[in-house]
Amino acid sequence: MKVFFDVDGVLIDGWHADIARRKPWDATIEVDLGVDRDAFQLLFFGTPGNRSASPMFECVTGRRDLKQALAAILPDVGYKGSVDDFVRYWFEKDSRLDPDVFGIARELRERGRAQIFVATGQEHYRAAYLWDELGFSSHFDRLFYSAQIGVPKKDLRFFEAINRALGTEPGERPVFFDDQPEIVDLANRAGWDAAIFTSARDIQQHPRLRHLWP
Repeated sequence: MKVFFDVDGVLIDGWHADIARRKPWDATIEVDLGVDRDAFQLLFFGTPGNRSASPMFECVTGRRDLKQALAAILPDVGYKGSVDDFVRYWFEKDSRLDPDVFGIARELRERGRAQIFVATGQEHYRAAYLWDELGFSSHFDRLFYSAQIGVPKKDLRFFEAINRALGTEPGERPVFFDDQPEIVDLANRAGWDAAIFTSARDIQQHPRLRHLWP
């Protein structure tokens, strides 16, 4: 069995589809770095409904380098430090791991009950940070991310590319947990068994997984 986990809103307790549950990494960015938070959000991440025109979208689809994109914007929002320091600040602030979800993933893998993967919308630098510095490489068999694949996660081709890469058989239906309903719908269209994630209990009580627990 193949089991996939999203990052933000599932493995990392930070950004979440549910606004009430979000823990923004940039909440104190003005105090910490002198950055105008609202201006940065607008210039780099774009506006709701028009994210595909933003520099971040270009980064998470592999069309632009994150550090180069940031270098073009940060001076305009009050930042005077180095881009590398800014990226380090961002990644460290946005690294609140969910220990319960990681515990479940580790147990599934250690017991040989499933192959464990990550499917996420990321650009190259943060994907490497997650894999190497946050230790995802010790818990998961492989990380699939949008910049690597070349399309956003909100695109059916994202999931189709993973199916091809793993040789997923028709009817195999990889299990997948994500906090965004529209992503869950896309994954199901690609032949996956995707479910909305709200807590670790959703994983433990999944019809195809609950028999694995004592």
